[in-house]
Amino acid sequence: MEITKEVKTIQVDYKCPKCNQGYLRPTGIVLTSHPPQFPHHCNNPKCEHAEIFKNHYPYIDYQEV
Repeated sequence: MEITKEVKTIQVDYKCPKCNQGYLRPTGIVLTSHPPQFPHHCNNPKCEHAEIFKNHYPYIDYQEV
């Protein structure tokens, strides 16, 4: 059975936990583990924080209204 729901589009982003000013952005590298992982670096030039995620940020998601 097919149903419909109203949703709104949201952007999910990841603020840098070290400098609290920049956002973590993908480096363009994909680690071929299972599941794949995506290294990210802070886009604040004064910060060198890096993390690895299973998703890349930012991404688009949906929430029910």
